[in-house]
Amino acid sequence: LLSCSCLPDLREDDGPPCTAENKQVIERQCNVLKSDKFKVCHSLVNPDDFIEICIYDMCQYDGMKSALCDIVQVYVDTCKNHGVTIKWRNSTFCPLPCPPRSHYKDCVSACPSTCSDIFASSLCEKTEECTEGCECDDNYVLSNGNCVPLSSCGCRDDDNNYYSVSSLWSKSLTSK
Repeated sequence: LLSCSCLPDLREDDGPPCTAENKQVIERQCNVLKSDKFKVCHSLVNPDDFIEICIYDMCQYDGMKSALCDIVQVYVDTCKNHGVTIKWRNSTFCPLPCPPRSHYKDCVSACPSTCSDIFASSLCEKTEECTEGCECDDNYVLSNGNCVPLSSCGCRDDDNNYYSVSSLWSKSLTSK
């Protein structure tokens, strides 16, 4: 007969490093995961563990909002892996910062229009998969990670080589 016994765990409980009043405010914020907005996923992904992690992290980082947004994002991603998409960001709750001349959308194309391919998003293979992100405003397209006016885009030659406006400008100066 084999018998195993473990020693009792005498370590201190590793609770969240919060003050009593701070913890109440943080718990209320983290409990957003129990709200109706996330309810559609509750039967697939229990929010309790995420809330516990959220409380710990926010206490650890003195109520830093990005800790809340990060854990909500992880919960939403986990729900998405279970086939449930939740639209949760808005201009006041965990807004995604977008560069100038662009705006947040909960579903952006995997192939955005660019100066070198302005029709990319319309020709892109349409799939159910999309991701939240920033999209250039109307009449703007991506160029080197920035949204630029269509009028600032270059052109292609007969061999389909792309030339930016700045390269065309410098070529015209050097060819004279």
